Amino acid sequence: HTLQVQLNAPTPYFIQLMDHHSTFAVHRPTIEKYGKATDRFTRWTRVENIVGNGPFRLSEWKLNRRITVEKSDTYWDREKVKLNGIVFYPTESITSEERMFRAGQLHYTQTVPLEKAPGYQAMDNSPYRQAPYLGTYFYGFNTQRPPLSDRRVRRALSLAVDRQTLVETVLQGAYTTAWAITPPDTLGYQPPKLFDFAPGEARRLLAEAGYPDGEGFPALEVIFNTSENHRKIAVALQQMWQEVLNIDITLANQEWKVYQDSVKRLDFDISRRSWIGDYVDANNFLELFVTGNGNNRTGFSNPRYDQLILEVAPRARSTRERHAILVEAETLLMEEMPILPIYTYSSQHLVHPSVRGMPPNLMDSVNFKYVWLDQATR
Repeated sequence: HTLQVQLNAPTPYFIQLMDHHSTFAVHRPTIEKYGKATDRFTRWTRVENIVGNGPFRLSEWKLNRRITVEKSDTYWDREKVKLNGIVFYPTESITSEERMFRAGQLHYTQTVPLEKAPGYQAMDNSPYRQAPYLGTYFYGFNTQRPPLSDRRVRRALSLAVDRQTLVETVLQGAYTTAWAITPPDTLGYQPPKLFDFAPGEARRLLAEAGYPDGEGFPALEVIFNTSENHRKIAVALQQMWQEVLNIDITLANQEWKVYQDSVKRLDFDISRRSWIGDYVDANNFLELFVTGNGNNRTGFSNPRYDQLILEVAPRARSTRERHAILVEAETLLMEEMPILPIYTYSSQHLVHPSVRGMPPNLMDSVNFKYVWLDQATR
């Protein structure tokens, strides 16, 4: 019953890694009863087959209708589990989810429609909950395609974006502006801020790159997957680029699988991207842009950046020294600008007043073992 792990190098975020679902224990005999341990989509996860070790057991799974779990009779700490069960309702429409909450059909929503947030925020005893969330919304540049292969063009596009106005208007104040890939105060790490909204400097850089007042600038396209919020953000940036740089950039909405394939093959000019942290450490964001990383998807490659992330930072003798190295790496990244950071995520939920034991956290994860309903407010 003891797990031993041998590390190749000191890993300050190791405990955070153990909180990721990829490290959770599973019952191997059950998995191998229905196929190899490495097979995907086998029957071991079916209601009648699955064996787990959590406070709840899967009792019902109706595809696209509901998933039901019940309190486990065999859980080692079952005396502390207060809920008898939970019903999860899958929905593709956040508008429908919000409507279900108002109708008393849900205790908790995964998110809140942006246009509804101000109204809920203004309410007395509001069910609206907003908290910092470990994630960054950004645009990725295909650095292998001209003119985006020119750092000056990438920087011009970034400096032409008025993030504060975007957050306050289009995003209804639900998020905060981002100036780097790593969210602020990630386990004490503070990313550098090297630029701001600077229309004049943006125009100067574009002219220096050979496109004065946007003259001769080639046709570029932003791709994004189907989402009303993605569309609103893309339209806002399209207008800012036109107003500040006098360039016309087109927008292309793509179905999820098509979009994923386009990004993976670097078949785009500018792509809508985001990254939600798997564990609470700056390394989880900065390692994305190491040469050859499967999630890089910008074509960016810099030997010094790779060295700082893969070799220098792991050898740091203290957190302070390590953070300084990571700041150097992120400074290099944002000077090269293979990405255009837009905002840092927040979690937004509607929570029924009877719900207890669900404090906010950076990972926006819920441990239902400790959740309970206050009978007095049901």
